[in-house]
Amino acid sequence: MKKTILVSAFLLAVTNPLLAQENNLDNNKETELKHYMPLYLDFPAEMNVKKGYQEINIAGGYADFKNFEGVRTLIEYDFAPIDKLGFEIEVPFIFVHNKLLDESATENEHITVPEEGGAAEDAMALRIGFNYSFLTLPEAKTTISAGYFNELETSSFQEFRKPLFVANVYNPFIAIAKIWGERFHTMVYTGPAIKQKFKSNETKTQYRFNTILSYRFGKEEKESFIGLECNQTFSAEDQPQMILRPQIQLQLTENFKIGIVAGIPVKTSNELNGSGFLRLIYSL
Repeated sequence: MKKTILVSAFLLAVTNPLLAQENNLDNNKETELKHYMPLYLDFPAEMNVKKGYQEINIAGGYADFKNFEGVRTLIEYDFAPIDKLGFEIEVPFIFVHNKLLDESATENEHITVPEEGGAAEDAMALRIGFNYSFLTLPEAKTTISAGYFNELETSSFQEFRKPLFVANVYNPFIAIAKIWGERFHTMVYTGPAIKQKFKSNETKTQYRFNTILSYRFGKEEKESFIGLECNQTFSAEDQPQMILRPQIQLQLTENFKIGIVAGIPVKTSNELNGSGFLRLIYSL
């Protein structure tokens, strides 16, 4: 009996570290699977992010519309408290200038997508979100993640704090990414965006469907990407919208990247002529 107990204890002592090592190897394979992240409509951190990950983004862009033009800036901080779970805190600012003053124009005449300036007024918001890679298949080079963004919109600069907060946008999403061969990356990123106005308690829902195709070039510290991001929105109130965003991300140093994005409208209700966007990315 004692011999059996000793043998069992010995086998347990030997196999436990081996199993733990095997689990660690599997986890390393999952966190080492890196997917290309879109530069314009990004989401918190990266897929399969590692614990301790930190990143700061500073970005800005210009958009030209038929009756107004807008400048969008943002500062963003991403971090990961545990493997595969990323958080983001972003403060975007949108400054809009009317080309033609039309007092009869209403907010409903402009698409209420904050990424392109929304209504012809100044705006800013506090954007907080998380992203969790809940299924990673290293052999298939595929990852599925889910997350949520909450965007608390403030009043315009002209009427700031009258009141301070005017609306909230609820945006759950799911993303599926895959690497084809060694260099081609694809991603589908979708979910509803539900905007609630505090004053009237009115809600409006848009469905966002984003697809990304990218190609990796360069090696090791100089791995860069060229890609195409297609942003689409659908709602009951507006016609479908589509904007193509060709982009390039250059790895300048081990910790520093730069992203350049162009906006080419296919169909927009706010009569976008074109836009450009620049993102500076620094990994801590």
